[in-house]
Amino acid sequence: MQDNTGLEELSQAQRERLAHIDFTLLFKGEAGRSYLTERFSVAPSVATKDFARYKELAPNNVMYDEKRRVHLKTSAFKPLFDYDVVRTLATISQGFGDGFLGKVRPPMACEAPFHLNKPKLEVVAAISEAIHKRAVINIEYTSLSSGHGSRQIVPHTLIDNGLRWHVRAFDRQHREFRDFVLTRISEVELLEDEVNDEVETLQWDKQWNRIVELELIPHPKLAHPEAVSMDYAMENNRLRVEIRAAFAGYLLRLWNIDCSKNCKSNGREFHLALKNPEALYGVDNAELAPGYSES
Repeated sequence: MQDNTGLEELSQAQRERLAHIDFTLLFKGEAGRSYLTERFSVAPSVATKDFARYKELAPNNVMYDEKRRVHLKTSAFKPLFDYDVVRTLATISQGFGDGFLGKVRPPMACEAPFHLNKPKLEVVAAISEAIHKRAVINIEYTSLSSGHGSRQIVPHTLIDNGLRWHVRAFDRQHREFRDFVLTRISEVELLEDEVNDEVETLQWDKQWNRIVELELIPHPKLAHPEAVSMDYAMENNRLRVEIRAAFAGYLLRLWNIDCSKNCKSNGREFHLALKNPEALYGVDNAELAPGYSES
């Protein structure tokens, strides 16, 4: 991270705008005046002064593209602000203000699940930039099945499966869309290769574009199923969930939903059951669903 002592001289409003510039450069690779005028409703002249001030504080972070009239992140970029990767991922995925001032204290006492694994900030930044620019990237990746190796992928979406973060991408080696765990990516390099719009982009990801409807019920073996019905605001002990096929297995595993035929699984850990396991036919990650079998 850069030496940010000069930020103390700025007003809170300008620090927020500079944080937005820093954040946008880091995770998109580029930033323009419109990023500030639209986000903060300031005049173009104010945005121009903000970029000039940012360049004074971090001269090696940014260069100006005269042709496109946009500021570009340099290879020597070092963040001017401190970013927590968990909060950053929440910001990227849920849009809680694009340019936040680093780490903040919560307004009241609140405990969240402990994060056993956190991806590297530089990995998240590079992949976010590739998604924004619709770029091909080369990654150094370690998988459970084949170990360490290089992959060329075309990423389109970051995914939080409840336990860890993935990136959904077209894998050029296997010629199909796959999920890659962010914590298993050690290096990312943006490539100049052209993306094949007829094969490698989101609209061709069948599992991503297919929507499945899951009908969830309280597990039949519960003594008081009405408690679970209240947990999930069910109507007539039914909860219908529409979800992308690419995400279905993760959801069913996360919530430990019994997906066996006739709800045969035993155990107090099962509060929910899948009424229509046939909905998982053709879902690539259905094997993640507890108790599911196509036979």
